[in-house]
Amino acid sequence: MTDANAQLHLLAALDQVVDMPLRARGFARKDGGLTFTRKLNASEQEIIFVVDWFPEYQPGAEAHIHPMFRVMMPAISKAALDLVKGDKMLLAGAPEIILNQPIEFAAPKDTHVRWFAAGADEFVEACQSIVAFLHQWVLPLLSELSTPEDLVRAYESSDMRLMKQRHWHVFVAAAYQELGRTNEARETINKQFGSPGMRKRYSKLFEMIDAI
Repeated sequence: MTDANAQLHLLAALDQVVDMPLRARGFARKDGGLTFTRKLNASEQEIIFVVDWFPEYQPGAEAHIHPMFRVMMPAISKAALDLVKGDKMLLAGAPEIILNQPIEFAAPKDTHVRWFAAGADEFVEACQSIVAFLHQWVLPLLSELSTPEDLVRAYESSDMRLMKQRHWHVFVAAAYQELGRTNEARETINKQFGSPGMRKRYSKLFEMIDAI
């Protein structure tokens, strides 16, 4: 068995049990692809079937499937890039990506699942389990992450389902700014980047927000 053969098992399982339920939620997948995409309100959203093939840490498995989800908001990314004067490295080198995280973070820790598969039947079973997990935990979260208002709501509520890297707060500030809430944008920046080290690293951000 090779990586290519194992991938055929996964692609067949996606076609059999994943495409239709995700298509019903507005997602589409290109032939031979492992990424489902949709546009929802001001966002572009992806569910990516990331795979480790023949993982040494799980003898006998052909694949460890660990899906990710990704959220993009082009208008917020542009505003955030403006706030850091075009310095992409202050946005982790990927200003187009607002959120990018494993799907299990959308659920309580005691519900996390590890999906391994070997053989066509196990790939189908794993994908069925993933679809159930998506419906219960991930799709409801993604429905709450499609607008600038959603982004600031997630920040204000300290939503624990999100992986909030430091630079994520620049996107939050950009969302506040897009909503005309400049004071909240400034407060967020001062709170999240106010330490001497952060203020020095993100000096361009402070220059821009002070000029607004």
